[in-house]
Amino acid sequence: MSTSSNDATVATAADALRGGSITIPAKFEAIGFLSYAGVMPKITFTVPFKEVAERLTFERLLTRHDFDTESLTTPGQRDISEKHAEKISAFLTESDRPYLGTLTIAIPEDQVQVERLQQVANGVWLVKVIVPVTSENPIVEDGQHRVKGLTDAWRTVMKDPSSEEFAEAREMLEQSSIEMTLLLEGDPSVLSTIFVKMASTRPISASLIAIMDSSAVQNVLGQQVTRKSRYLSDRTTYLGAKAAQKLAASKGRKYDPLYPAAAVRSAAAAIAGVGVRDRTPDQREDILNQLFTERAKRESRKLEQVVEATANEIVAILDYAFTRIPGWKQMANDRLTAAEFKKDYVHSSAAGLHVIANVIAAARLAGLDARHVVDELAKLPWRRDNLRKASRDGEEIWVHELFEDTLVRTVFDTKTGAWKAGQAGATRGAYEEAIRKVIATFARQSKELAAMQELPVLSGLGLVTAGRGRPRKK
Repeated sequence: MSTSSNDATVATAADALRGGSITIPAKFEAIGFLSYAGVMPKITFTVPFKEVAERLTFERLLTRHDFDTESLTTPGQRDISEKHAEKISAFLTESDRPYLGTLTIAIPEDQVQVERLQQVANGVWLVKVIVPVTSENPIVEDGQHRVKGLTDAWRTVMKDPSSEEFAEAREMLEQSSIEMTLLLEGDPSVLSTIFVKMASTRPISASLIAIMDSSAVQNVLGQQVTRKSRYLSDRTTYLGAKAAQKLAASKGRKYDPLYPAAAVRSAAAAIAGVGVRDRTPDQREDILNQLFTERAKRESRKLEQVVEATANEIVAILDYAFTRIPGWKQMANDRLTAAEFKKDYVHSSAAGLHVIANVIAAARLAGLDARHVVDELAKLPWRRDNLRKASRDGEEIWVHELFEDTLVRTVFDTKTGAWKAGQAGATRGAYEEAIRKVIATFARQSKELAAMQELPVLSGLGLVTAGRGRPRKK
């Protein structure tokens, strides 16, 4: 240090650090180290477990929200798993090394006061940070399960401070601290993406990643389709059932789950031009980027404008399909619940959604009116009980009129003495064959729709490899 005043300042800061506590003249203040992650400032400091468990809790100074697809202004997290929090709590009451890693919280930069005390390295400063009482609470960016687990563990060991049962655990926790990093960031989309990238303690479902992570163009497309669709917005699932029910109730709605967000994302990508060529998420991302880049260049538009325009087109056709295709039509008119729909219709599965999406994609590739093709889709036998007589090994059986061994498999129910169509499985091969069946059916019925079975369309969709010719008729 170059001056005695600086020495005194740093000594005072060091004393505060050695004190190991956070005073709260405002919401809270801390001495820490300011550094940067690219353009984002971040401040790291150490807090005793007691302070986290008693003050930095969800009930007092920290905030968390279950991610809400309709909210573009509130940062959200995945729902909390009680079992996972219980495992952390148990670990903290049993271990003599209760290390939890760094908790990450976030707050907009204009909500805090930062006083730089001393530069200690290139790009690193010793600082004092204050969150005034007028500021909003910081949100948990990474570590919500650890905060809950730590709070529960502390309450357990301190329930009876004189008890010998948790004497050793109390001693371990009382002498322990935890590192916290405060991100000076308030953009919900940035925080959601960071949350997805950092969440490694418990795997995040593909559907929640699809709806939260905006770093992939396939997710952005799926998010826009989900948010803008009149009929999918309230029926797309991405949270656990308990959290989803609570979120719906808070909005005065009933939880009526239909398709997972990951399936809606894949369906949107298919209609956008990917078809069934997406053998991996990376391949889907590459194809979409190529499609959007080419369209942006062709139309002299920005990439994000092309993505939004494509999403709007997909929403328009899917919402139209919801008013026309049996099952969906009844749901659109509030005459059928999702549970009833799943019981009675073959396109209630993600595989069924993919079939409809890819037939629409084939129509777009063939240059046909997608609404006309949807009207033709509405004429197909979508109910599970749309069965016909057939013969197998000389024995009379019943099979589904169109989707046998693709979307459904019919078996004889000995309890009821009747044939019943159940799901055939969600394999790619099965729903690809269902797509072929629908396209072949249309080709037989109409010369105009036969264009959907031409090689360039089937190749562009990914149902055949270019050069192999049209699939033989079965």
